[in-house]
Amino acid sequence: MSDALPLLETPRLRLRPLTPGDLDAFEEIFTDRETLLYWSGDPVPDRAAAKGILDRELEWVAKGQALTWAPALRTTGEAIGKVTLFHHDKVNRRAELGYIIARRHWRQGYMTEALGAVVEHAYGAMDLHRLEADVDPDNAASLALLERLGFAREGRCRQRGFVLGEWRDSLLFGRLRDGA
Repeated sequence: MSDALPLLETPRLRLRPLTPGDLDAFEEIFTDRETLLYWSGDPVPDRAAAKGILDRELEWVAKGQALTWAPALRTTGEAIGKVTLFHHDKVNRRAELGYIIARRHWRQGYMTEALGAVVEHAYGAMDLHRLEADVDPDNAASLALLERLGFAREGRCRQRGFVLGEWRDSLLFGRLRDGA
């Protein structure tokens, strides 16, 4: 993904490039079992392992394999999660959307703001035609979020991931540029 990562702003957030300084947020998110209950991987044991996740994400960005924003509170600059566009297919003008937010920021509308800004950027400056996401069927908050943003359920992949010792299904969602 060679597209430049612009600063995106919402009423309460600045979506900025991810940096090594976002380790505190990554540690908070990726060591928390409850936050990762529906994620595609298990929690990590400590800060050093969270740094490994952050380093890998920064490497993907550096290699042009992903666009990753750190949604940061406008009031403090604190990163509270991440939003990523990846598997960018320029020929077919589509990408996959991934996101996660620290548990203490749940149910405050932050991810609605963040994803809304990224979706607008994807269909605007990036000229994408389609966005895709996959979600654990038990993740009611994420399902509702995608539906609020106009994504439609398109299918189910059985036992797509092994998380916290069990096989988990994924629901596939898609949204076309025209909102369909």
